[in-house]
Amino acid sequence: MFDELAKYKNNGHFVFERGQTLSQVCNAPEKSGVYYILQLSEGKFQLVYIGASGTINQNGQFKNQLLKGRINNKQNGVKRQHFFEEIMEKNDIDALNIYWFVTFDEKHQHIPTYVEALLLQKHFEIYGCLPEWNKKF
Repeated sequence: MFDELAKYKNNGHFVFERGQTLSQVCNAPEKSGVYYILQLSEGKFQLVYIGASGTINQNGQFKNQLLKGRINNKQNGVKRQHFFEEIMEKNDIDALNIYWFVTFDEKHQHIPTYVEALLLQKHFEIYGCLPEWNKKF
């Protein structure tokens, strides 16, 4: 779905299942980039969230929260560990597949929120809405 991400060679993913500790299974680096979350439920994957990390200041420096920190931070005001556990239990989600891409490094200098906007726009063009966990943009 997101061919735009193929150019980012510094990428990866991990699976989060109920009972796991998010900070232990998260293999995202402390770099700036984007990530998206797929939920696995009843044998089907569904894109539920697109996010970015690495807010850039006017002087070109990034704030502290990079991919690993952002993925492990909060969702809707709740620690992601707890948010994931609660929503997985409530919606009978088997696992979350979290894919990450470094968009700002020696080879590419693409501001993460710009790339996030491109991905959200593409999703919106296809489905007419944002992913379920993206409440606004």
